[in-house]
Amino acid sequence: MRVLAYIHTKNEAAYIEQALESLRRQTRLPDAILIVDNASTDGTLDRLFPEEVAVIRNPTDLGTSGSVRKGFTYALEHVFDWIWVLDADSVPQPDALEKLLTFFERLPHARREEVCFLNSWPLTETGEVKQQPLSFTGSGLELRSLESARDFTQCDFTLWSGSLYRMAAVARIGLPTADYVLDMGELEYGYRALQLGFTSYIVHNSVIRHDVGRDPGAIERLYKFGPFSLTSYEISPTRTYYSVRNTIYFWLYQCKPRRVTYPLHWVVWRVTTVALDFVCRPRGHGGQISACFRGIWHGATGNIAARY
Repeated sequence: MRVLAYIHTKNEAAYIEQALESLRRQTRLPDAILIVDNASTDGTLDRLFPEEVAVIRNPTDLGTSGSVRKGFTYALEHVFDWIWVLDADSVPQPDALEKLLTFFERLPHARREEVCFLNSWPLTETGEVKQQPLSFTGSGLELRSLESARDFTQCDFTLWSGSLYRMAAVARIGLPTADYVLDMGELEYGYRALQLGFTSYIVHNSVIRHDVGRDPGAIERLYKFGPFSLTSYEISPTRTYYSVRNTIYFWLYQCKPRRVTYPLHWVVWRVTTVALDFVCRPRGHGGQISACFRGIWHGATGNIAARY
């Protein structure tokens, strides 16, 4: 099985060697490495890369989804069996890839044919779980708790980073939608995979650490006041816009749940929570407030092609 390791970058000069070193340390080495760069200006690519590393330089920033789309296209054109998607600040343990492939090989043949992706146990640099995977239900979304007593957790989607996508599945599902840009691209892709009968797994004995060496791009803080709780967000205006717009667009125009009321209630709650958080803290958050309202408008009117 031929595996392409893929890294998307934008101004990752401080982290690109860290990412490449994590791949060189794998007990099962990837067969090739692809870097897709989104118009870096900090010298990320101003270095000599080994022969097995290919580089695609985007003249403009395509966002995460646009870059992943290019990576998937490259993997299909060069006939790889898998593509391993990684952020530059994500560091898989040395045996992470080996254990993902071992898990796949031990599945019954019929279940192998249903696999979309495999991902590792997702930790932050400090050892906390980065994100719980999710699955679609007839009425919306459901968190899948990572239970250490089991060998795996079945899910429909999780973070792009760390996901090892099976190219036979990608060939049937199609390419990721570039218009999702930064947020919810993996959710949209997981939804399409589900419609075709694919499923995915978090493999518990394979471990990856995220946000190594820097703060995450989106920070949520939960404050509790007796029986009440309040979530505060720290994200850029750009990320705010795509988070709000893509959430509204996906649930209004793309997802077709059996019960429409639940996801609509969730969308209203999610978008209102984010907007009110910034409105209640206007000092220093004018860009986020403007991005919220612009995202609401473009999401509600189905303008998924707009850019922030």
